Amino acid sequence: MPDRFGVYLHVPFCLSKCPYCDFYSFPGSNGEDREHYVAAVLREITERDFPVRRATSVFFGGGTPSLLSEKQFDALLSAVTKKYGLSDDAELTFEMNPATADREKLRALRSLGFNRVSVGCQTTDDGELRALGRAHTAEGFYKAYEDALAAGFANVNIDLMYGIPRQTAESFAKTLSTVLSLAPTHISAYGLIVEEGTPFYERQSTLGLPGEDAEADLYAMASETLRAAGYRHYEVSNYARPGYECRHNLLYWRQGEYAGYGLSAASHIAGVRTTNTRDLKAYLAAPAESVAETVVIKDGDSEYEYIMLALRTGDGIDESDFQRRFGHDFRSTYREKLAPYAKRGLLVFDGERTALSDEGLYLGSALLRDLLP
Repeated sequence: MPDRFGVYLHVPFCLSKCPYCDFYSFPGSNGEDREHYVAAVLREITERDFPVRRATSVFFGGGTPSLLSEKQFDALLSAVTKKYGLSDDAELTFEMNPATADREKLRALRSLGFNRVSVGCQTTDDGELRALGRAHTAEGFYKAYEDALAAGFANVNIDLMYGIPRQTAESFAKTLSTVLSLAPTHISAYGLIVEEGTPFYERQSTLGLPGEDAEADLYAMASETLRAAGYRHYEVSNYARPGYECRHNLLYWRQGEYAGYGLSAASHIAGVRTTNTRDLKAYLAAPAESVAETVVIKDGDSEYEYIMLALRTGDGIDESDFQRRFGHDFRSTYREKLAPYAKRGLLVFDGERTALSDEGLYLGSALLRDLLP
């Protein structure tokens, strides 16, 4: 994707830390903390020596970016625009916790140029929201969604989750039906992963989590229901109305280039991946020197990474593109390893494209392990 370039800004602040969350974020910040952090990110944007290319997408993730003030959003977006410039059709996204929704702020952000908002719903069942430790109710989510539409956002993603403690097929079906009645342009549906180091990990045996088979059934329900409603299953966990696929996230899945700013933010430029520190004190002191890890992607690793990321998407691997990048044919090279998965209906061969079926997308980790160099 040589014509695409993204900018990611990480906002680590949250109202409260959800017990399942493994993202780098923390609760309890105040206005002064956020001001110091934004000032540091502005310094990093100005001082970090990244190649300058016009940005086709900007994504404010977290954490809870919607905790920032309109003034802080304006300062950060202005700094990105000044350094990189924005394409005429740039996708500008921010993530929002419904508990932080404010119609006037949403209108202000829309006037700044933001044209996409991602709302963290997870479920429309209040009992399941409590089990997840979420700060909002189902009613709060509905209001946040209505506020986003009223503010002029025509492109809205709704985040959902399955595999929630005590969740049933009936409750998940009701959540899907309710969300579909709102007709968002994009829906993300993620399986709950209990990560080591989280409170959920320490008490997972008492959570009442669905078993593997039940979770697979919930995934299948999401895929079948959303596809039947006209959404394209374009990535393992993502569904969109045609033309509303998240362009910023597609950069990640297609080995595109992007610059990341803020604590723990990752960047991928010219075959080099860097990840910023998670040490807040160190970051505030020297944000432009905050890289904690640098990985030079070698040719062999690049090929496997290309396969791994491309097979996460509905489009899969384009044979011509693979040949151009790596100098050999994908199907011929991996024929023996692909054959068992094709026989089980987990792989689909469509012209020059090789992709995982819907079931294959859910079970694809086994194939990816077999394709390891």
